[in-house]
Amino acid sequence: MSISPRLLSAVASERPPAPVHVWDLDRHASWHQAIWRLMSDFIGPDVKKTFLSNPPEYLVSDDLGWLDDLVLQVRGIQVDSKAELAIRLLGRYRAIRSCHGTSAPSLDPFYEHGIRPLVIAQVYEQARQIFLGGNYPELSEDNLIRASDHVGPLTREGRVYFEANEWFLKEMCGHYMLYGSEYLVALAANLGGTRDYRRVLKGRFAPTLFVCDVPLLHIHPGTMAEFAGIALQSIFQELLDGPDYAPDKWSGCGFSIRVPLEASCIVGHYHPDITRDPLR
Repeated sequence: MSISPRLLSAVASERPPAPVHVWDLDRHASWHQAIWRLMSDFIGPDVKKTFLSNPPEYLVSDDLGWLDDLVLQVRGIQVDSKAELAIRLLGRYRAIRSCHGTSAPSLDPFYEHGIRPLVIAQVYEQARQIFLGGNYPELSEDNLIRASDHVGPLTREGRVYFEANEWFLKEMCGHYMLYGSEYLVALAANLGGTRDYRRVLKGRFAPTLFVCDVPLLHIHPGTMAEFAGIALQSIFQELLDGPDYAPDKWSGCGFSIRVPLEASCIVGHYHPDITRDPLR
């Protein structure tokens, strides 16, 4: 059964909040207390007090040794806080709100069949139609074959990519929405010939950003651990900064899944105004 397209506001704050079982990293205030509760048996008022009295020089999310050492010092408990929270997140949330950027001639396939992993053969055929259809007589099948051979090891076949930081996707990764498939762009960049054929792809269709609720069970455990680290670093940074705390908008939270995202997981879409072209 197909699902009707849903147009969303381009302003995230004007959209309804995510359901309680969906983790929206972009809305820090909606989840920071949940993280404290999930880890309350390790991180209580005593740990917070000791942290504030002597905060670490570097508060980072990739290595939470600063936190694990603190829990050991105060509570006498050895814990891998990142791994522990990653497991507990699976019990608290069903999905994580994330975005997928694209440029496509029609949105109907997304709402009917979901967001599908990259299939190299399909994108290769698209490239044939675009570049070998007669508009670029300087190009031949040999150009495309060489480009495919060159790009081959860099492909993202079998994956669907998302970004949990919506602002970061629009500001730093706008090429996905200006040009479309990254693999198609890579083929265009390696065709040789007489021009930069990536420009042929730019602006063919409206930039589109899908807002999705990606099931946590589809996400690799290592990625879940990374998200757990981000969450713990964030709540301790907020503890340190107080009312002046502001989430780091430059912190990208990209990830991939190896299965299709079902159409029912697409919340909606909008057409962002992409002002920065990373490929220029």
